[in-house]
Amino acid sequence: LIHSLNATMTPSNTLLLLLSIVAAFLSVPCSSFGSGTAISAATIRVADISKDLSAIQECRRSAYANEGKDVSTLLSAAKSFCNADQIQKPGYICVIAQAKDGTVLGTADLNTRAKIVNNVYVREEARKQGLAQLMMEAVEDSLSDKLPTTLKLTVQSKNIPAISLYKKLGFEAPGVYGFLDATPFDFLIEMEKKLG
Repeated sequence: LIHSLNATMTPSNTLLLLLSIVAAFLSVPCSSFGSGTAISAATIRVADISKDLSAIQECRRSAYANEGKDVSTLLSAAKSFCNADQIQKPGYICVIAQAKDGTVLGTADLNTRAKIVNNVYVREEARKQGLAQLMMEAVEDSLSDKLPTTLKLTVQSKNIPAISLYKKLGFEAPGVYGFLDATPFDFLIEMEKKLG
């Protein structure tokens, strides 16, 4: 088809056609990952820690499993992430993406008092399916008081996919940090979104 159109296509029309094809390809939903767990059937919800804790921990440990690291050898912050220590405290909730088989595909924590989001994580094999966006939207929806507030988070400057997602969701990096997210240095960027 593209070959037969070449005679009548200008370079800009060809580019538009190619971009349309790529956009169509990217918008096709992926129905599965890895061993066939359906992403499209994932449920996004606030976790019940008494029932979901072990599945959340297993999900978070997968962040280090591919590197062959044992949780017991990790630094304290990484151990705390893997053990989901934070969400076991009062004032925290965890939004999860869960497959039909009970596998937790991703997590996002919220400190409901300080309105700080952290530990947004999606298993490697479940990425680029929109789960992080759905979890972040659920985090916002979970705020019990719908009063005007500011939701905050931090992200590593080299985590370009996360930064892009947060910007798409309306988060901004105030002050000087707003333009440094493309530097070769890795540092934390503080981002925030005004709600209400």
